[in-house]
Amino acid sequence: MTAKEVKQTLKDEAELLEHMIKVVNDFDGSGFTNQAQVIKDSWARFLGDRCETNRSLVKVGDYELVKDLTEEMRQVEQYVKATSPTKDYTETWETFLTCERDILQKLVDRARNGKAAP
Repeated sequence: MTAKEVKQTLKDEAELLEHMIKVVNDFDGSGFTNQAQVIKDSWARFLGDRCETNRSLVKVGDYELVKDLTEEMRQVEQYVKATSPTKDYTETWETFLTCERDILQKLVDRARNGKAAP
């Protein structure tokens, strides 16, 4: 996979995210508690941010793509370390974040195919 193919993958994901955002926004949450409504809205924002990021990355040069994905992967790695379960921390995001980090690693590796690494 080349940087061009990684960009197409990000474009495809953005399209999928747009559909997911529509589902979240159109979902009838009128019976939700206030906290559940906040969570619903937060997911829509999170998906929207991810979609915007993907659309932006499609437009950058190959070097910038690798650099940005590498930085994002480093940030996710910090989240993985911060969310490792402890006796006082009951939510387990580590598995989700580890998956995100691994996906980013694969995209970086594929985008670097034949390119100078940052």
